Amino acid sequence: MEKKTFMGEDYLVLKVTYDATVGSDVWYFYFNPKTYAMEVYQFFKTDDSGKEKPDTGEYILLSEEVLVNGIKIPRVRAWFYNKDNKYLGTDILVEN
Repeated sequence: MEKKTFMGEDYLVLKVTYDATVGSDVWYFYFNPKTYAMEVYQFFKTDDSGKEKPDTGEYILLSEEVLVNGIKIPRVRAWFYNKDNKYLGTDILVEN
């Protein structure tokens, strides 16, 4: 775990890699250092040598925490490209 600033906010960040049989993307999970809630996650593709390619992948901003079956989860996930911060779309959890 390391400390990082993302979009002007400070976070505790966990880097996750997987066995090659699972995939080669590198994932980062950003946690609020006061509440420990995950507020952002991000991934990057890698080149043939396993080095992250900075102009690849996406980041996802999480907001509007809701309680579902006793578990706190984000209601809104907004997706953006890492390369140019271009907006991709938003997923919104709808309760039935």
